[in-house]
Amino acid sequence: MIVYSLLLVPLGYLLGSIPSAYIIGRLVGNVDIQREGDGRISAASVYRRLGSTPYLMVILMDVSKGALAILIAKMLTESLILILITGFAVVIGHNWSIFLKFKGGLGATVIYGVLASLVFWQFLIGSAIAAIPFLATRKSGVSTGILVIAVCIVLLIQNLPPILVIYPIILTLLMVLKRFQISRTVPA
Repeated sequence: MIVYSLLLVPLGYLLGSIPSAYIIGRLVGNVDIQREGDGRISAASVYRRLGSTPYLMVILMDVSKGALAILIAKMLTESLILILITGFAVVIGHNWSIFLKFKGGLGATVIYGVLASLVFWQFLIGSAIAAIPFLATRKSGVSTGILVIAVCIVLLIQNLPPILVIYPIILTLLMVLKRFQISRTVPA
């Protein structure tokens, strides 16, 4: 098992690197999503170009790859740190995919998959709280921030290990880093 657990981080990265939006864009609409609109490789780009069914397919694939990485890690190790690093790696893989020359999405849906498989009930509570502002504003960034804060508060209230309490924020920092990178490379 120790040998397999050493493969968790590279496996997480490779799972995250599977470019769901790119694949669905090619298979469903014969579209290179990298060359559409703002060039972001995201479920939102797929929605704008191809509609709601392909969009939902991308969401399902992205959430699943985040969840699958954590579930595999939980099966192969009891080390919380290794499980968390695997989740971190899957988000990095999504944001900087080896298959797309280190381009990728922002990672929100992959983060949802990681959190749902890691802290399921806390994630559901955070999702319920975040649904209210999302339905009111339709701003996914705002609702993701609220979801992450809500999950952290619930984890804190439950007196869980500090690393687990701040983990959703650490994952979200990858999203912020990616957004900062995109805003610096997109011409004004």
